[in-house]
Amino acid sequence: AKAMQRVVAMEKGGDAVAWTLDSLREDEDTATVTVGEFAGEPIVIFWKPGQASALETSSVASGREVGTVGVFSPVVDDQTLTFQAEGDSFIDEEIGSTWNILGEATDGPLTGETLEPITHLRTFWFSWSTFRPDTELIEERP
Repeated sequence: AKAMQRVVAMEKGGDAVAWTLDSLREDEDTATVTVGEFAGEPIVIFWKPGQASALETSSVASGREVGTVGVFSPVVDDQTLTFQAEGDSFIDEEIGSTWNILGEATDGPLTGETLEPITHLRTFWFSWSTFRPDTELIEERP
């Protein structure tokens, strides 16, 4: 893994996993949904464009698109939802509600529900892997 790769990382007890930013997005302009597992439970990672990094450049506008990430449990009322990105929003296939990057249902039957957030850290691989070298690193879209 490249040391300067950006990752979304999480740990719980003995489990540590990190997704590279490149594994979470298909291109820099389209929101994506990534399904995974963490500590034996399903998780869903929402990514949408709209946040550039100022690290590589003097002006934020010309920085690399790092986007906004939300990590959640996809389980609502004992039902595991399947999500698809649509524009800047996320739609669950089972009930047909619209969700935002914060895991809040903004439209449809589940309006007002929120997905349980999963604590995560956005950082660089070199920084995270120093503390958790045993981390499972996911570098490609499934």
